[in-house]
Amino acid sequence: MDERQEQGNGTETEQGESTQPEQSSEPLTTLAVEEQEPHAPAKKRALSRRQFLVLSAVTGGVAGASLLIGFTVFNKQGQGKPGTTGKKPAAAFTPNVWVQIDANNTVTIWLGKSEMGQGVMTALPMLLAEELDADWSTVRVELAPADERYGDQLTDGSSSVNASYSGLRGAGAQARALLVAAAAQTWGVEQSTCRTEKGVVIHIPTGKRLVYGDLAGVASTLPLNPTTLASLKLKQPDQFTLIGTRVPRLDTPQKVDGSATFGLDIRRPGMRYATIARCPFLGGTLESFDSSKASAVPGVIQVVQVKSGVAVVAENTWAAIQGRAALNVTWNPGPNANLTSAQIRDQLEASVQKLVSAGGNAPAATTGKTLEATYETPYMPHAPLEPMNCTADVQSARCEVWAPTQHPQAAQQVAATESGLLTKDVTLHVTLMGGGFGRRAQTDFVAEAVQVSKAIGAPVQVVWTRDDDLKYDFYRPASYQHLSATLNAQGLPIAWSHSVAIPTSDGQTATDGADVPYNIPSISVTGSEINSAVRTGIWRSFNYSNAIFARESFLDEVAAASGLDPYQLRVSLLSDNPSFLALVQLAASKAGWGTPLPAGWGRGIAFCSFSAKTSSTAVAEVAEVSVEADGTARVQRVVCAVSCGLVVNPTIAESQIEGAIVEGLTVALNGQITVANGQIQQQNFHDYPLLRMNEMPTIEVYFLPSTDKPTGLGEPALPPIAPAVANAIFAATGRRIRRLPMQPAAQR
Repeated sequence: MDERQEQGNGTETEQGESTQPEQSSEPLTTLAVEEQEPHAPAKKRALSRRQFLVLSAVTGGVAGASLLIGFTVFNKQGQGKPGTTGKKPAAAFTPNVWVQIDANNTVTIWLGKSEMGQGVMTALPMLLAEELDADWSTVRVELAPADERYGDQLTDGSSSVNASYSGLRGAGAQARALLVAAAAQTWGVEQSTCRTEKGVVIHIPTGKRLVYGDLAGVASTLPLNPTTLASLKLKQPDQFTLIGTRVPRLDTPQKVDGSATFGLDIRRPGMRYATIARCPFLGGTLESFDSSKASAVPGVIQVVQVKSGVAVVAENTWAAIQGRAALNVTWNPGPNANLTSAQIRDQLEASVQKLVSAGGNAPAATTGKTLEATYETPYMPHAPLEPMNCTADVQSARCEVWAPTQHPQAAQQVAATESGLLTKDVTLHVTLMGGGFGRRAQTDFVAEAVQVSKAIGAPVQVVWTRDDDLKYDFYRPASYQHLSATLNAQGLPIAWSHSVAIPTSDGQTATDGADVPYNIPSISVTGSEINSAVRTGIWRSFNYSNAIFARESFLDEVAAASGLDPYQLRVSLLSDNPSFLALVQLAASKAGWGTPLPAGWGRGIAFCSFSAKTSSTAVAEVAEVSVEADGTARVQRVVCAVSCGLVVNPTIAESQIEGAIVEGLTVALNGQITVANGQIQQQNFHDYPLLRMNEMPTIEVYFLPSTDKPTGLGEPALPPIAPAVANAIFAATGRRIRRLPMQPAAQR
């Protein structure tokens, strides 16, 4: 790194003098910015410009403080881009940590969430740029490093847009107010006679205009006027010019021309490459290793032991992989050497049976026809297309890390722990990532890179292979579920019980997603968790993909037993919830529910109200499926209706829905992780088949119009697709699917 570049979070002047934001012993006031539902105004008091620059720039629960100073941007080689040395440019206007306007009229917006393909690198800047009244053609976006000023940077739970909606808009509005003040001062006019439009301040009476870049110098010197800022009002939806439009994604050009920086693209001077031999047995340990053959592989530099196994360090990735293959390692298989999927399944079943025997699955109604069924789902991997990787450079007094991570602050803390340094001495740069789905919220791959770098005294990039990714994942838990329902004389359920067992999993519980949105008088939902040697963790849609498959499939069983149409049954049970009812009706209408299909085809419907973290999104899906003579199903068409509040960017929103459905179809049709002899069996995409291009159905997405605050989109469309397909198979063949994956070849 250029010695003039920033150290930690400070910048350096041309003379090399560090410039950190001043610290104040006075309490800081959060500015109040009115939204559609006004917040209570903050207590007003006089603030100096210094205090303004270090106070929170945003409202709505997104923490942030301080002037934006000195974040170096890295190009594909990991070197600072020309013109982005980490110094604040002359006359740059940096009213808060989120935005910087340069004299050349470039608007840089810093992204405090991780971009893993879901589109936040465009959607979140749209929120700020809307209230800033920025000219979108001048906007550029940079990924912020791990920094507490951005609040909680964990990117999961479909929460990015929802959690940032008020805060980023408030940050843009505050910046716009100061630009107006700068223009008014320049012209010697009242601020009330000025307005903004597409990066320009306009004096209404005379038509005089100044672009934001021309105002950056003056705006950066203005004192805070708390009265003006405290009275700011955010735009109403009918005033939006950017939010709700299909502006192209800002990250697409760089991804097309190859200049985008993913984790695997990082290059540092003197960097080594490493792969790690890890114990293949669940819960096993390293007993001994002989590195002589590995060291003889051309390009291998060093072999070192780390906490997770044995690292082979080389001049390039290929040499590291070949060196690892040549290692002579003895593993202690530990207590799980004979563990199988069948044993885990039996444990889950026994756990559910205890719940049922204890009365947890007994319907409250004492009369009426009773149905019951069990459903099973397997472990699932995340399988992002970019395998885990991390680059680390540990030195005596500092550590620098480049990581494709969903949890920057946790990764920074782990790097500090493994390097033996303080968190303030660790700089963690967030890169683009080729998919995450919850896997990159873990920090194991960061810990490994720091350990290896510290051991060899050089920067190193630790690379996982596809086999590593599948075998050493934190999987979506498997599940075993028992459902029962008691029906009245009209065939409607008057009592409903759902018992779920999963392996213990961080970040989710057995009953996630098992809540019942339908109007049923008596509902019982119980769950239990078993200990398992298989690592589990958060996964796209958490445990909803398990629970919704069982609930929505069983509801179809209720319809069949009662002689009711599955769609009409849902209409009856949602009659007291107009928004959910409208969503199901929209999906059915657009799908042509009830119209004829070719022989061997069927339609299935499923509904999911997804609530995780700050997200509360409802989705109804209809699948049209054809079934071949051997039972193989092909999904021909999916119609998806979504209630997610205001849609910030329809194109990105549609892509989110389509991506969730594609991943959900992999789960439904073929995907599974199995265990034999204490080891994960799947190795690559030949035995963990993703949905192929020629299997892709036509997908139609419809959004319920709304001006409410946006909710999440990354996950909610995944859970309903498996039951919609299973229900369609039943409609086509009369064959009920109660275990995933559902293709006959996968069930054998």
